Amino acid sequence: MELSEYLAQLDGQFRLYDVGRRIRKVNKGQFQKFETLESAYPFPYLQHAWLALYISPPKQPENETLMFLKWPLDEQGKLIPYVRDDLVHRLIKLSETPLQADTEIDDPLKDNPFAFKPDDVRLANLHAIIQGSQHRKPSSHYDTAVKYLQAGTLNPESLANWQNLGLQGIADVSARINEHKASLHSCLARMPQEAFLAFAQCLEHHPISADITQVVLDRYILALDKPENTIEVEAAMRILGGSISDETRIHAWQLWLDSDYATDVACMLAFATRNYDDLAFIPQRISDFLVNLAKLNQDKTYTAFVKIAGDLLFLPGIRNLLLNALRDENRPAILGEAMQALLRAKQQ
Repeated sequence: MELSEYLAQLDGQFRLYDVGRRIRKVNKGQFQKFETLESAYPFPYLQHAWLALYISPPKQPENETLMFLKWPLDEQGKLIPYVRDDLVHRLIKLSETPLQADTEIDDPLKDNPFAFKPDDVRLANLHAIIQGSQHRKPSSHYDTAVKYLQAGTLNPESLANWQNLGLQGIADVSARINEHKASLHSCLARMPQEAFLAFAQCLEHHPISADITQVVLDRYILALDKPENTIEVEAAMRILGGSISDETRIHAWQLWLDSDYATDVACMLAFATRNYDDLAFIPQRISDFLVNLAKLNQDKTYTAFVKIAGDLLFLPGIRNLLLNALRDENRPAILGEAMQALLRAKQQ
């Protein structure tokens, strides 16, 4: 039995979220095509599908279930059926087990090698997104985050008092970005970099409007010219990656590739793990991107290149563009060495 088929039989609703690169809802039809091997998984990360399965029985919030699944994919990015079958078997077995009043419900993912525990940032953002989708009240940390933005709008100096902010509250505000556009527009330009990064880790999971994009872009341009400013540059890149403006995003990446932060590890990861597909808009810069990636390991082991480029070459939308740059007869010598390291790693 397919997981989609099993879930459709439940007396309740379910949602699937991808939690690999960014948190986003997985269309049920899209997932069904993946399950029937008609198509590859749309959002692979490190050759896995990173899924959150949320099951909500009607009017029984105390019985809601949230599972995190890390399903390996084959060479074509498609489902390996026995991985799915293992989960369905566990769920069916659990549903057929009669419950006693004093019986604790078993965890269907107990001892499941394809389950994982997400980090606190992803958990906070997913919780905020689910609560919003269910039209429920946000967490108790929400008011503190709202008051922080309100105070910062009236008096920018108060933005220095960020230490009492809770990550869940920031995630709740971000999930309601349309309600807080004015205060975010006012505060993102001025908040300390620590708070700026915390908001970026939540805002990156949501579409960013043109007005907020412009504020962040202005801060980003100034940040690129300052030394030892990784936190601010990385934070801005995370937010800009969600901009609805293709033109603005491409401009931002061009500026980054021409800056001293082009070989900064945190900034490279912010781009390569989330915004790699924008390389299709700037094919002339792909070689620059790959060279910078190869330079991350000064000891010539090319460990970062092997891991990141190996992941990107797994993605159909960008694979051929990267291969063209790597196979170019006029490629820089460092790319030839990095390519050899990647081939050796695949043979092991």
